[in-house]
Amino acid sequence: MPKPKRVAIIGAGPSGLAMAKTLLQNFPQGTFSPVIFEKKHRIGGLWAVDYPSSIPGSSSTSTSTSTSNSTSTLAAGVPSSEYRSRGFVDPWMKTNLSRFSVAFSDLSWETALGCSEVPVFPCAWEVRRYLEKYAEVYIPRECLRLGRRVLKVIRCEEGNARARMGWKVSWTDDQESEAARVSGLQDSRVQTDEFDFLVVASGHFGTPSFPNIPGLEGFPRTVHSSNLQNPDDIRGLLGNSPKGKLVVIGGSMSGVEAASSLALHISSLDFTPGSASQAGKDYEVWHVGSGPFWVLPTYLPHQYAGDYSEKDSIPFVPLDLSLYDLGRRPPGMSELAFGPVSPEQISKRNQFFRDMLGKNYGEFGGINITDGQGKENERPPWVGIADYYAEYIRSEAIKTVAGRACSVASPQPEKRTIDIQTPTGMTSLTDVAAIVVATGFKPSDSLSFLPQDILSTLEYSKNDHFLPLILDNWSSAHSEIPDLGFVGFYRGAFWGPAELQAQNLAQTWAKVDLESETPASLPAEEQRSRAAERQKVREFRDFKPAALRGQFPLGDYVGLMRSLARGVNRARLPIEIGRGGGVQPAGPVVPARYPPYPTGRDTQVRNTSQGEVDITMKVLNSTLSAELGQACVGTEAAVFRALHGQWNFERVQTHADAHEVVSSGRVTFHPRYPSCSGYGAEYLCEEMKGDSMTSTSVYRLCDTSRHPNQAAISVWSVDEEISPNAAGELVSELHLGPVGKVLGSGEILIEAKNTNESPTHIYKFYFDRVAITRWSHLVCQQGDGVNRYTTQYSRPADA
Repeated sequence: MPKPKRVAIIGAGPSGLAMAKTLLQNFPQGTFSPVIFEKKHRIGGLWAVDYPSSIPGSSSTSTSTSTSNSTSTLAAGVPSSEYRSRGFVDPWMKTNLSRFSVAFSDLSWETALGCSEVPVFPCAWEVRRYLEKYAEVYIPRECLRLGRRVLKVIRCEEGNARARMGWKVSWTDDQESEAARVSGLQDSRVQTDEFDFLVVASGHFGTPSFPNIPGLEGFPRTVHSSNLQNPDDIRGLLGNSPKGKLVVIGGSMSGVEAASSLALHISSLDFTPGSASQAGKDYEVWHVGSGPFWVLPTYLPHQYAGDYSEKDSIPFVPLDLSLYDLGRRPPGMSELAFGPVSPEQISKRNQFFRDMLGKNYGEFGGINITDGQGKENERPPWVGIADYYAEYIRSEAIKTVAGRACSVASPQPEKRTIDIQTPTGMTSLTDVAAIVVATGFKPSDSLSFLPQDILSTLEYSKNDHFLPLILDNWSSAHSEIPDLGFVGFYRGAFWGPAELQAQNLAQTWAKVDLESETPASLPAEEQRSRAAERQKVREFRDFKPAALRGQFPLGDYVGLMRSLARGVNRARLPIEIGRGGGVQPAGPVVPARYPPYPTGRDTQVRNTSQGEVDITMKVLNSTLSAELGQACVGTEAAVFRALHGQWNFERVQTHADAHEVVSSGRVTFHPRYPSCSGYGAEYLCEEMKGDSMTSTSVYRLCDTSRHPNQAAISVWSVDEEISPNAAGELVSELHLGPVGKVLGSGEILIEAKNTNESPTHIYKFYFDRVAITRWSHLVCQQGDGVNRYTTQYSRPADA
């Protein structure tokens, strides 16, 4: 019987774990013997964060403790003083894709977290728990070598135990690696072993990337966006600095998130509970980006093509379940779309987002899409994900500049000036108090262990972070190095593709006979096909202007998943939504719909895998069907987000004798950090009549996917004499339906009622796709001579 093929996997993040699980569980026992090397002392990769100490049943292996004395709260309502050691992400950072995309096919979030109340957008610490459960279920502990930093790998020489193929891997304990490097690998603590195959699963996020901007390095209040994780970080950045402009450089997803975080912090300084002083009024947030981009909220209204449920109803679903809907795919387009973006495609993409988001939101959620004369930008738009960014733009809490930062000057010791090259010439931002660099990561550290001859064959370009390597086989291999594989090594959504890339590599390697006298090689036709694929990648990397390459090299997620699934013969599971009968819609592409075949697997593992797929598919079908409970989360989040900003109102008080009193004014919803644990977002709502403040209240959003027995939106009174800006007594709790109703005007109506008995509150919110354009609030009560208050709200003409 042949010996198991030994596979070294570098990295214990999602990609490395998917590779190991595939080798162990998707093939007959004894086919492969994988070993995962991970420099950290825990699995998870980017998600190997510490558990917050307030999480029941969790423990942290870190021995470090926070030195912060702050008692401020974060967006998830957890004190920032509860943070310990840190990585590139904050433990409470939410994923920007939903639980259905941030997952593998055969482990449900319900099993991973051990409960049925699973958040739609999990936090980083929950992703860590998911990955630990995945390893517990599918990967024996002896396969994991944690705290082991791989120093270098070399191809095995001729005459080794398995000639012509194989790798020699050298590693050391992480804390000893620096000494090993100094001693040139002669230290006795360096260990070496031989493997038949090597998988690079160390990720694309190697080290933060800083742009080469003259003068930037000398400015002390400059930070990379990955180090701007919570309110303490922002306070540390601002310190005792003079007030002025807080400038974010970079138009990527991290730029959108960083600008939103700064705007929330400044708004929170202005409207702190218990304080009437506006400590943030002398700060401004500016966002500098050279290209066009659209900012998407986390929930989108979406109907699935062919869905036979009520046509006048529409749910708000997680954005990935809308973006990845197969029904959006043009007819006949089944393969991965790869290459530069044409002018026609740019125009179609912009129109796609306009239709998706609506005119009202699109005016503020589409940044640099057109110039001052209405001409469309010639560059393909990027995408950012943030719930409140567009409304910060509407209210001018965030100001944007279309251009590229060229230099940072120092006219004053404490302040800087940033010179920016715009399409129409040079401009400058003066009085800059702090700079946040949101220019992504470079993958060079993730490849540092590969020898120069291998990097040369892979045509490695250290300065091209978009396509640093020329690979084939859907960016997972190179036909001239058949015993080397890559999993998840690209920018973009990768959980589902990583699982399929792993299956693709494993299927190829399972056919290799290491005992054969004939060197393993691909058939000539496949060699030619792979060479042609690499030529396309090469042409794409070298394409000029580089801006037309787009945001992600493998940005066609749906096409990538379909191509990979077809390559490994994985069929797509159907979805079951609606009320029975008829043709089911194609639905969204998510990993659970492409589960592994059970052939050759252990019976217990096979049953476990199938059970996990069933759990996820049941929840997916429930979400797409807009069943009560699951889908309410989307409408609740959409309504709360869209209240942000300023509204004109007209209120009619109707007395028992039918006498009416009409008043008008303006109300503003100011976002701030939640002032009470258990809530995910909060507004201070100020009502003005003329120049006089007439009332203030607090609106809070609870994530009902985490707390199903709690009302989603609650309204609280504020007694300014007792405690300015602080929530007092509960006024009402809103109950929203699971779907919106599509009106003849094209508007989407979402209705809400209070859950307490008296007085009765009835809300009606009218959406233009993702933005509320008008809404009403009816209060019916008895006892003070006024039977009814009816308030109509609309956006100001200048907003």
